[in-house]
Amino acid sequence: MGNSYGESTAVQESEKHPFGMRDIIGYFFGDFGCNLSYSVVTYYLTIFYVSYIGIEATHFAAIMILTRVFDAINDPMVGYFSDRIKPIKGNRYKPFILVGGPLLALISAFMYFDTSGMSYGVKLAVCAISYVAWDFAYTLVNIPYGTLNSVITDSSEGRTKLSTARSIGAGVAKLPVAIIPLIVYQDKLVDGKVVSQFQGQLMFPVMLGLGVVALISFLLLYNNVEERVKPDDKRGEKQPSIFTTLRTLFSNRALIAQIIAGTAQTIFIYSASQLHQMTLQIKYNDGGLFSWFTLIEIAPLAIGVLMITPLVRKFGKRKVIIVPLIGTLVIYISMLLFPVDNSTTWIILMAIANMFTFGFQLLSWAMISDAIDYNEWKQGFRSDGSLYSSYIFCRKIGTAISSASVPLLIAYAAPSLELNNAATWTASNVNAIYNMSITFPLVGFGLVFIAYLLVFNITTEDYHAMQKDLGHTIDNG
Repeated sequence: MGNSYGESTAVQESEKHPFGMRDIIGYFFGDFGCNLSYSVVTYYLTIFYVSYIGIEATHFAAIMILTRVFDAINDPMVGYFSDRIKPIKGNRYKPFILVGGPLLALISAFMYFDTSGMSYGVKLAVCAISYVAWDFAYTLVNIPYGTLNSVITDSSEGRTKLSTARSIGAGVAKLPVAIIPLIVYQDKLVDGKVVSQFQGQLMFPVMLGLGVVALISFLLLYNNVEERVKPDDKRGEKQPSIFTTLRTLFSNRALIAQIIAGTAQTIFIYSASQLHQMTLQIKYNDGGLFSWFTLIEIAPLAIGVLMITPLVRKFGKRKVIIVPLIGTLVIYISMLLFPVDNSTTWIILMAIANMFTFGFQLLSWAMISDAIDYNEWKQGFRSDGSLYSSYIFCRKIGTAISSASVPLLIAYAAPSLELNNAATWTASNVNAIYNMSITFPLVGFGLVFIAYLLVFNITTEDYHAMQKDLGHTIDNG
């Protein structure tokens, strides 16, 4: 089915430098900068505010949920206006990054300002205000950044390279993040026993340093990527309202599949990192091992850089995501049925399970661009920012659910557990955390598998027809 214009709604600007390695490297730095902040929020925000600052788990959960009210307005509006603002020097999305980047770098540090000695009301206020501010700054950068994938090039292979670069950037950002456990976990002598304890007062200076690196990364992104795929003049005449745009989401199965996978990732897969960190601390008595564990999350990138392009050319993105995930699910089920008591064996098994996720880790962002193209093909209009913001909003809902549910589930499954009190590291509490740490990624990757197997509906034939009708570069999707 062609769009209602009978021709492509996108044209390329020939006066800009051709798509190539400069764009790929620049795009790499975008998610490198974002994940210097996002990864730390995922790994440490709950531990910092609940275990160190001393905010009650129920109060912290309430803050995470209530901030989503703000997101319900913030995310769609940033996406909506990024689609409709007048381009500045030929750029519609890059200016948002220039404004939001410095804000994100600064606020990311002040989220971890030490308020442990202040009143409980001040603790709550700092937590809530800083998290809302961080959420706004992250949206201001991340939604335009993600949308850039579909306007830098219209080639599926080019978008695959950009998606791979983005995933590598996110993974490489975990290298400096991996150093954090070596700094903030220190051995203390408690009741004659050496235990690993979290030193939250060290998070603020660490994040100031990472903020400087993130700011440099955003500037490298801004100066090295080009927006080439521009809307046809007819687009402006037929651009729908925000409500019409969002309604089309529910008829776009490709985007719904992405939302299911992305939300499962934020609820179960990312939040599992907190549980993995706790498992290493209380089961294996070495929180510092999380540095090594963080590094294994980069393993899929090493495989993907070498294999992803030829595999996609031969099998298409969907199969490259689905088939390897079977290995991941088998390993997690085995670890749940047969608990692992040796920390080295545990890390090796987790590394192997993570390697099988390389297709999803490297291609999920390229699949978003395909879903946006699919919407244009079916509906006759293109709303990159609005549809991408809908996806990001659902992911952030997932982040809020995970941030709220993890401390509540821990309070339910291990009610007497205190991370900085080794006397509470009883066998029942340890087993509860271990089982949760395996169940979460098992459920998460199971939902990803189902989303791409049963919900995502762009066949290879549909993909080729879509690319031809939209006037895009035709290659194997």
